[in-house]
Amino acid sequence: MKYTHIIWDWNGTLIDDVDIAVHAMNALFAAYHLPPTDRGEYRSLMEMPVRSYYEKVFDLAAVSFEETLSPLFNEIYDREVARAPLAPGAREALTAFRDAGCRQAVVSACEQTRLEVLLRERGIDGYFALVSGAGDLLAGSKDERAAAAIRFFGVRPQDVVFLGDTRHDFEAAHAAGADCILIANGHEARELLERCPAPVADSLPDAARLILEGGGTL
Repeated sequence: MKYTHIIWDWNGTLIDDVDIAVHAMNALFAAYHLPPTDRGEYRSLMEMPVRSYYEKVFDLAAVSFEETLSPLFNEIYDREVARAPLAPGAREALTAFRDAGCRQAVVSACEQTRLEVLLRERGIDGYFALVSGAGDLLAGSKDERAAAAIRFFGVRPQDVVFLGDTRHDFEAAHAAGADCILIANGHEARELLERCPAPVADSLPDAARLILEGGGTL
């Protein structure tokens, strides 16, 4: 197998929380008398860091992302996320990589304490040598923390593959010198992911197969 280390995204990659996010966004839209979105539209507009998405759907000169919209979204999301399951095949992929001798980490825009709780509640915290969440609730850039994860592992970037569901996951991996495989059933639509020079898998099991059997290439 080409890779010895796996860095995981969390939202939309290991946890199937897209519908939770759509529900929370629709509560925000209703509060500001805006029409609702649906899963397809949300995924076609989503962009990370998440402020870029809000710029498309709100007038941020009229309402603050940092002070109003993000706190309200997180309040609603936090009430609902307990019912979000792991993505199909997530536990099996984590186990397969562990059994293959890979060390694993999570690098997420999710706030650190919330991320640790969610991993523990789903019984998968023990798979990870490193859990790197954000220091706030604003879902900002992961570039530096992806690079820091590779430094933590003490390996060459080419020994690491990043699994994620957004273009920013590719950008973070690329900035750190690692490879990336994107998964097309998370927060961003396939047509957006295909703009990146990286393999795009239909599902997490397909992505795991590329790594375990195909060396990470399509």
